[in-house]
Amino acid sequence: MKSMLRILFENHEVLIVDKPAGLPSQGGEGVTDHVLAVLERERGLVPLPVHRLDRDTAGCMILAKNPPSAARWSAWLEGREIRKFYRAWVAGIPLKERGRITSALEGRKGSQEAETLWTCIRRERIESSVSEVSLLELELKTGRMHQIRRHLAGIGHPVLGDDRHGDFPLNRLACRELGVRTLMLWACRLVLPGGTVVESSMPPHFEAFDMVLGEKKRKEGQGES
Repeated sequence: MKSMLRILFENHEVLIVDKPAGLPSQGGEGVTDHVLAVLERERGLVPLPVHRLDRDTAGCMILAKNPPSAARWSAWLEGREIRKFYRAWVAGIPLKERGRITSALEGRKGSQEAETLWTCIRRERIESSVSEVSLLELELKTGRMHQIRRHLAGIGHPVLGDDRHGDFPLNRLACRELGVRTLMLWACRLVLPGGTVVESSMPPHFEAFDMVLGEKKRKEGQGES
């Protein structure tokens, strides 16, 4: 039987998995199927999450094999020795090529500093109620809860499919006209201490969205914007 999780990187301390969208990182009330349960079932491991991804975020997730490794890798993350990159399809087209968001975010401990770097790598204008969308590559400099989603919503470019911090009327249109049915956020790449790059494969819902855009543009007879 094919595994639910693809192993992207493994050594004696950690493994990095390619988490699919829709699979929770860990258990909770009423949650029995999650990344930790899959690894215990398939690998006999009881790993410790070094960081977590939201249920609907796909991509690279680091898990430690023992408590000392969890502490060491968590310290590397906190010290920004591990770089985390994401891609997100967002509403609208930014006026700039790149930017830096430093708005503090409220958390359990009150207001916390947060920093997100972004670069616009693709812009699409299409004949749809959702007429402009962009693909951003983002680097998380801090790791606050829902940081990317909250920061992008704050600058007027919410992540498509975000049912918590997004534009809800726009999400309904994107679902009906562009087939967006889940959060368009992907943890695409990690750069580890020493420079090792770990990349996850493009998730199926990103591939499907790309096909929808391509089909719409073919029908419109337009080239890329």
